[in-house]
Amino acid sequence: MPDRKTDPPVVSDRPSRGSDSGKPPKRPKAAEYELKVRWETARQVLEVTPTGVRFDFNTPLKVGTRYPVSLKAPGVSFSTTLEVTRCQLTVDSATGRFFRVTGKFFPYVE
Repeated sequence: MPDRKTDPPVVSDRPSRGSDSGKPPKRPKAAEYELKVRWETARQVLEVTPTGVRFDFNTPLKVGTRYPVSLKAPGVSFSTTLEVTRCQLTVDSATGRFFRVTGKFFPYVE
């Protein structure tokens, strides 16, 4: 019988870790994000995608203008530039007046 050059694979009784499963990490929900435009915090983050974000803000932001933003969530934190594509005045009897803003992260990656 020839000599073995390597040991056989070890079978482990330990369960595999979540990072071993091959699944991508779970993305935080929109409500878990905190968004700041310059130094002002958004009232609420509604949607975050790889290309942009939709949120409620207390003051109007000019459409077509680029603003520095920082986005934080559990395990995620980054700063980038946001180009505003829509800013809509919204009046709600319970929460008052605010602006619903939609924007694309700049530079665009398509």
